[in-house]
Amino acid sequence: MELTPQRMDHARKNFNILIAMLEQRKLKYSIEENRQDFSHVRIRFTGEDLPMDLHLLFRPERQMVSLYSPMPFTVPAGRSADMAVAVAAANHGLADGSFDFDHKEGALRFRMTAPFMETTLSADLFEYLLYVAADTIDRYNDRFLALSEGKMTLMDFLHADEQRTAQSKKESDTMEKQSCENI
Repeated sequence: MELTPQRMDHARKNFNILIAMLEQRKLKYSIEENRQDFSHVRIRFTGEDLPMDLHLLFRPERQMVSLYSPMPFTVPAGRSADMAVAVAAANHGLADGSFDFDHKEGALRFRMTAPFMETTLSADLFEYLLYVAADTIDRYNDRFLALSEGKMTLMDFLHADEQRTAQSKKESDTMEKQSCENI
């Protein structure tokens, strides 16, 4: 796609909406780059276990913002096959975003994108991107690390989601039953 003044203007407006949302919510961030043709904002979150960096990249020529978050560890070559299966299993249940695994480098990251072709995104959408990404990463990063270090087997990784789903269903059924009893 061609980089036009109109596309740069849309990117700039979206960048400003993100910054205003971060300021309003008092989230710490740093502007890594801020050019006409590319902007990069980094936000650091501390989850329940591992810290996470969220990078938002504004690409005017593509009319999109990309969010990515690299995991703070490298997967050893001997664990690549299990990690590939674990990443596929994790991605299967995600509504938004995905994990990417580079088996040659041992690099694992989470990513999401949002297009803004001829429009501006809302502060609520940027907040959604950040919090869905942080929640998803926090849910999986410790398990990916444990699998990478051999402290968790692939089967344990796969069963962790089954147990989580069963627990969520049980809680949902209990809430539904209580709601019905209150009618």
